[in-house]
Amino acid sequence: MEFNILLIEDSLTDAAIMVTAFERVGCSGRIQVAQDGIEAIDFLGQMALNDEVGLPQLILLDLNLPCKSGYEVLDEIKKNPRWQCIPAIVLSSSSTSLDITKSYQLRANAYIAKPITLEGYELVARRIHDFWLQTAKLPMY
Repeated sequence: MEFNILLIEDSLTDAAIMVTAFERVGCSGRIQVAQDGIEAIDFLGQMALNDEVGLPQLILLDLNLPCKSGYEVLDEIKKNPRWQCIPAIVLSSSSTSLDITKSYQLRANAYIAKPITLEGYELVARRIHDFWLQTAKLPMY
């Protein structure tokens, strides 16, 4: 089964590494990238209207985004009745308890600190793939 993932990440390098990591662990599906918070919300709105693409089954969200923070994006996703069931995983370079707690208060489904090596990204991609895309039952739009 192919999956549709929305990766909200302002760093093109980090986004490319994450996409490569998913490919290297055999994740078949589409990974769409939004580079800022406004683009992410617009993208979700457009995906909801596109029957061919549909909404993502999973959102990977960086916190430090231009235009609209990851917190604001997470809050909008979880308040929107159409999007709130999509699992949103925060993938951030921050490991502070404040960022972790605030993310869960805004109803993040998981919080993962960004790895620093390609091997670390592959491990994260493998674990996300195995749990969220293979084990957990996700809503299909």
